[in-house]
Amino acid sequence: MDMGTLIGSLLGLALIILAVVLGSPDSWVPFFNAPSLLIVFGGTIAAVMTAFPLKIFLKTSAYIRKSFAENGMNPQETADTIVSLAEAARREGLLALEDRAAVLEDRFLANSLQLAVDGLSPKDVETIVRANIEAVNARHQCGRNVIQNYARCTPAFGMIGTLIGLVLMLTRLDAETVGPGMAVAVLTTLYGTLASNLFFIPIAEKLKQLNEAELKIREMTLCGVLGIQTGEHPQIIKMKLQTFFTDGWTLPELEIAAPSEITVLPADAGIEKQESRAA
Repeated sequence: MDMGTLIGSLLGLALIILAVVLGSPDSWVPFFNAPSLLIVFGGTIAAVMTAFPLKIFLKTSAYIRKSFAENGMNPQETADTIVSLAEAARREGLLALEDRAAVLEDRFLANSLQLAVDGLSPKDVETIVRANIEAVNARHQCGRNVIQNYARCTPAFGMIGTLIGLVLMLTRLDAETVGPGMAVAVLTTLYGTLASNLFFIPIAEKLKQLNEAELKIREMTLCGVLGIQTGEHPQIIKMKLQTFFTDGWTLPELEIAAPSEITVLPADAGIEKQESRAA
């Protein structure tokens, strides 16, 4: 779990409650109103359910949970693995990576590498992998859109609740009821604004950052796999991968084999191995 997201959410909520308690030491009851909660959150849920297919709407809790989770992909580990694979390909040949790809924990890297090992052209590999990246981005965008709709709807229904409260107050206008009636009407705006700015907007931003981080790692993976497939020197691949790091990460130095230690496979080795697999 990302402790920053959890701590920030709880801290914000605690400060709001503290302000309420300090401002009204006798009772916090005036800040609770069931009809206002019903208008803001009930109306928001209904609006979002209307805007999206039911199967997407039902994933709301999953999107929220994801915002509290850490990105499971480690860019430095991925880069180290790619450079290690590049060195192995230089020593043993591209087809020697098939067994290594089968045991990789990073399935995106494994699947991308398998495309190269299977003999597809670099252009075809790039097309397929980029299609996968775009599909991941579209799926993440869908979840972010759901949360952004919550962020937009809660303040709107807060204002709607305020207008409803004002109408009810004006229908029975009395000097003794104007103050309490106005307070209740304004509570819906408070609920809507608080939910939007303390909860939904930060969650939408967190989902955006998680998506950008994952897409960056996948782009780096594609760059590395294409470099391995085209036979680029591991040091060249290493320098390309370092361009994806913006916070000072460096990859370990490689011990590149001398030319006499490098095994050069015959030109038809890949064809013979593919034919044996097909048989």
